[in-house]
Amino acid sequence: MLRDERKSAELQHLDLNFYQQVGSYLASLGQELSKVEDPFSIEAQILQDTLKSETNRINKHIDQRVKKIIRRALRNARSASRDDAFQGMTGEEVEIYRQILSAIASGREAILAHVSHTERPLTGKKDISREYEIVRLLDSVPMFVGVDGKNYLLAKDDVVVLPAVHARNLRNKNLASIVKIK
Repeated sequence: MLRDERKSAELQHLDLNFYQQVGSYLASLGQELSKVEDPFSIEAQILQDTLKSETNRINKHIDQRVKKIIRRALRNARSASRDDAFQGMTGEEVEIYRQILSAIASGREAILAHVSHTERPLTGKKDISREYEIVRLLDSVPMFVGVDGKNYLLAKDDVVVLPAVHARNLRNKNLASIVKIK
């Protein structure tokens, strides 16, 4: 897996429970080693070397994948495209991606706030109900910068107030449904 990961610029597909499988394998090596009576025997040395080698390999594999996840988050941080952001990731890696993307977004907002030195009103004197809509997400959406200058990172089933133009676009793509308040 490490060799394949190194050869490709994109994340290689892993089973969703890949890391649990690796953990079980490493634990079984540790258990096998603990059963060896003579810790200085050839068998014990082979098991120790195998355990150390496999642990190093998985650490290198994780590093390779995290670098690719970081690159993907950087690439998607300014993009409104779906880009199948989670393609090839395990559950743990999706969480890493979301945290990195969120950190990039909040960091960019902080930097831009310092650069602009001005607070612009979101609505001015216009009617906010015409400029914003409440929607419920039917699917996750990669982070995007709204017309109001805010970064939006939306997950499935989120209920959010969005600028009308974005709400309409998401509804047109069947990614959101409007929420009516009586």
